[in-house]
Amino acid sequence: MSVFSNIVCCISLSENPDDVAQYTADITRQNGANLILVHVAADNEAVLRRTGSKSMVEKLIEESRKANEEAFTKYVEKHFAGLDTTIVLTEGKVEDELLRVIDKYCADLIVIGSMSTKGLFGGLFNKPSESIIGKTRIPVMVIPNDLSLECVPDF
Repeated sequence: MSVFSNIVCCISLSENPDDVAQYTADITRQNGANLILVHVAADNEAVLRRTGSKSMVEKLIEESRKANEEAFTKYVEKHFAGLDTTIVLTEGKVEDELLRVIDKYCADLIVIGSMSTKGLFGGLFNKPSESIIGKTRIPVMVIPNDLSLECVPDF
């Protein structure tokens, strides 16, 4: 008996997503579930509105979008081969886009990585993993960026 039938996984290639990918692939296989892989890019329309040379910016954004799509597709092919996978590439605020995808695909689990809190600005930004937990109707599995399953009990 499977617990989950539609699993959403948010992948950010900038956050070392291999542990997120491995957990998601394992859970998807164990449940015979459909997998919806989501990559949310920054909203480029805001950039366009603040610049004078729109044609140049539009060209750069389009080139960036194509490069992101190619990188994401290669990553998916490598880490999720053999799974029933739907790829969703979108732009905007991560939380809003994930909630939209969850409802659209009637997801019953979301897997997301925790964003890094290291570095100068790490603690200043809103973390999608924390924000989505209070806004979604389904269970959320958060995989730490620095995952370590090594543990020595302290008895």
